[in-house]
Formats: sequence, structure tokens, C-alpha cells
Amino acid sequence: MASSNLEIPVESWLRVITGEYLEGFVAAGGSAVKVVSGSQASLDQVRQSLLGAAHERGFWHAHLDPAILDENGKKIDVHRMDRFFFECTRAVDYKAWAAIQARRHLESRGIRISAQRSLNDLEGIAQDNGRDPADLMSQYQSELATPQLRDHSMALEFRTAVTSLGRVQLMPDSLLPTTEEVLLAWLAGQSRPGGASALKKIQIYERITQSNARAMFASFCNWLPRLGHSGLVVTLDLRPYQRKKLTVPQLRDQKLRQLQDAAEAGADRDELSALLSAPDPTGVFYSDLAYQHMLALLRRFIDEIDWFERFLLVVLTDRSFYDVGSPRNYHNYDALQTRIGLEVRGAQQANPAASLVHLEGES
Repeated sequence: MASSNLEIPVESWLRVITGEYLEGFVAAGGSAVKVVSGSQASLDQVRQSLLGAAHERGFWHAHLDPAILDENGKKIDVHRMDRFFFECTRAVDYKAWAAIQARRHLESRGIRISAQRSLNDLEGIAQDNGRDPADLMSQYQSELATPQLRDHSMALEFRTAVTSLGRVQLMPDSLLPTTEEVLLAWLAGQSRPGGASALKKIQIYERITQSNARAMFASFCNWLPRLGHSGLVVTLDLRPYQRKKLTVPQLRDQKLRQLQDAAEAGADRDELSALLSAPDPTGVFYSDLAYQHMLALLRRFIDEIDWFERFLLVVLTDRSFYDVGSPRNYHNYDALQTRIGLEVRGAQQANPAASLVHLEGES
């Protein structure tokens, strides 16, 4: 695709996203979904630069690449909201974060925690501060744990989980499995033998599934600022969902069309020979149903973006996604097309703050 005034240089788009969104709108509490298209090099630059800018500004960040298989050799299926949540939080150290929240709260109340004391040495911390351990724990419960448990901006089971996890950093239990172990497994979508009964004791009765994952994800976004994070930035590579697995006859017809197009364009014998011997496309493919679910997921993120706090989702696509002749393209789902493709646009110059932006760069 040749450059035009309706394409935007990558650097210009990044300046807008960094200045107006990461440092402005999102940092102030807003959320947004952006879709960009471009060459492999352009999208690589966007991903690397955006995640670097997010890190520098204190955002938690995650890159979702559906072409990468998980540790069990299975597709990550981020078209499912629960899998989307788990992938965005895969690298979160919930135990460390809960300990940070507990420590910061105590220190903000004038409780000194010396370098020689571990956080779970409640008796030692109380002794250092001339306090009774039970009284100190009661203060923590009334000033942090109880208000957080009553905070309806987070889903009940999420706030129960992170509050209980913080509490056991101060007062570990001796259960088997421990409350900490079952909570960490629950937050990762896993289970442990005996975990269900341990969870019921702290009033968590459901796993994180597609039915409640959206609320859990919104709760995670809400919890981030309490840990000192500016918000959440997620880049999602849509290209594996754009690929459609072709049958042998379809691959043959595709190869024939490529040869015909190349011949009409004046390709010489060597170029035609190279095209003929080129390997067929390989990689991770998603079914038609999974593809439709992904488009529906993106549409819901756009429609319900005001559910989330300090969240920026950037969707990476290649240019074929906007070609009506491609096997999979955004014309397949009118509800998404109307939300990102029918904005009022300048005829001479593209708007770098638009929902959908096409980036300059050679394919």
C-alpha cells in the first residue's frame, strides 16, 4: 500500500497516544480502545514503543499474541473473556502485590517496619512500635480490609480474594492447602485439591469463568492504582485470528491467483519459480467461530469501555483486514465496522486520535 495523507507515521501516532492518552486521558481515569493497521515493521514498532512508554509511566502492561501456544502446547484462546483476563494478569505476582498494599497501609499509619522484620512477623512489628499484635491487626482490619471488602467498585469475589491475600501476608494460616495457595491458584484459573472448601471459608464460591471474567477484569483495573500503578495497557495482536486455514484445493487456487497476478505484473521466470516453490502459510489458526467470538469481544470492549478505569487496549491488525476480498475482514461483522470504521474523517488528513488508524510503512 502506498503512503498517503490518510496514513499516519508511526512516530506521530505514538506521540498522540503517549501524550494525550497515557499522560492525559487514561492516567486521569479514562479508558479507550484503539485499532491500528500497518506492516509487520510498523506493528512491531508500535508494540515495543507503546509497552516501553507504558512501563516508564507506571502502567501495568501486557502483550497478547494468540499465535504463541501456552506451556501445554495449546492455543491461548483470548477470544474468551476469562482467558483474556488470565493472559493479561499472567505475570502478576499477586502475593507480592498484596504484601505491598499491606505494608504501605501500615507505614502510612506510622507503623515502622524495620528491614530486619518480615511482614508476617506481626508480634515483632507490634513490639517495635509499642503496640499489641491483636490491636494492630484490628486497626489493619478496620482501616484497610473492611473498607476494601465494602468497596462495590470491585466485584465481590475479587475484592474478597485480594483482601484475604493481604491479610494472610500478616497472619499466615496453617491450613493445607493454605489460603494463600488456593487464592493464587483461583486468580490464575487453576484449582488445588481441597481448594474449593478453603475458598468457601472466605466466601468465594465460583471459579473465574466467562460469565464473571469481565467483572473480574474491571476489578483488576480498579485495583491497580491502589498498588501504585497508573493503569493498564494491553496490546492484542489480531493477526492470528485474521488467518483462515485453507483446504488443499483452496491453497492451490490461491497459488494460481498469485501466479496469474505476478505474470500480469510482468514477473520474470525466476520470480514466478520462486513464487511457485514458496511454502504454504503455516502457523496458528483459529476457527470461524473463534474469529466471530473475538470480533464480538472487541465490540463489547468498545461498547462497555466505561466499565473500566485507566485501561487502554490497542488492537494490532494488518492491512488485509480492511480488504473486502480477504477471507476474514472487519466487514464480516457490521457491529464492529460501524464502531471503528465509520467515524467522521478529514478527506485530506487522517486523525491520529481516531479509533481506527492506518500507519505508514512498506508492507
